[in-house]
Amino acid sequence: MKSASTSESSGHKPVRYFLLRSMAVAGMACALGLSALASARADTWPSKPVTIISPYAPGGTNDIVARLLADRFQKIFGQPFVVENRPGAAGILGASFVMRAAPDGYTLLSGNNAALVVQSVVKSPSPYDPASAFTPLVKIADAPNYIGVSADLPVKSIGELVALARREPGKLNYSSAGSGSFGNFLVEYFKLLTGTDIVHIPAKSSGPALTELMAGRIQLMMDPLVLSQRNGGRVKVLATTQSTRLDAYPDIPTIKESGGPEINIVGWFGWVGPANLPKEVVEKIDAATRTVMADPETRKILIAAGVVPSPLYSAQFGAMIREDVKRYQDIKVRAKMMVE
Repeated sequence: MKSASTSESSGHKPVRYFLLRSMAVAGMACALGLSALASARADTWPSKPVTIISPYAPGGTNDIVARLLADRFQKIFGQPFVVENRPGAAGILGASFVMRAAPDGYTLLSGNNAALVVQSVVKSPSPYDPASAFTPLVKIADAPNYIGVSADLPVKSIGELVALARREPGKLNYSSAGSGSFGNFLVEYFKLLTGTDIVHIPAKSSGPALTELMAGRIQLMMDPLVLSQRNGGRVKVLATTQSTRLDAYPDIPTIKESGGPEINIVGWFGWVGPANLPKEVVEKIDAATRTVMADPETRKILIAAGVVPSPLYSAQFGAMIREDVKRYQDIKVRAKMMVE
């Protein structure tokens, strides 16, 4: 009586072999079919409403950018682009929601370098790797930050602000869009360079933080949104964090010109999707954004919001994100900044 092993060695294929081969062929056909289906769906994108997640509360600069682009995309594609605010954890909750979404192009993130890069660097443990957890789509605008102080604070320059903070350590406070937000990151870096002690009182987004500044309940804020109140009488805009003055606001000096250290860190706003978005979706968003950013009215609204239109598209945007991660890691170590 021959054993099973003797039968195989004599050249007779067992039934199991043919079953496994058939399953493999079927699996390959299924994978090819799913790939073709995904490609077909991407070709028809968008065939239904698209959700744009803004990871902050309504009213902030990020929300303004998100709603402006959503409105323009809706007109181009003829489908609703619905902005949904998911604030919390300085942008992490909204960004994480998009990271876990299906990579079909119907859930995208309108975020910024704070939610995507700063949080990944300063948070322990890191919530995600922005270079691999998302598909970069487009950087829409740079966000020169401005240092605003409450109207009743007795300073007129960065030099005077630093002198006051050094005389009264721990007595001044500042707000931001949340712990680990870019505004938080900037002020902590500013404190490192100036040897000052200014207390952080985080808000849920830039809008509520600005309200506190205007009411005089906080003394300092670094955010593009402070620019909106420069002529309102309740906020004094002392300087921009850019290395040069902006053409649109030539009367606002740089931090260095105003008596402080040189801080050349510029924020940005952009759109990303979950990892592995179909190439066809990326290309459609790329083309639509080029059309939108060429529109003078769109650029005018962005500038009025305190940001500078400066689009970068998928490959370049992804490279910039990777460089930002390296740079912010270095600053975090030097500033000894960590958010639990």
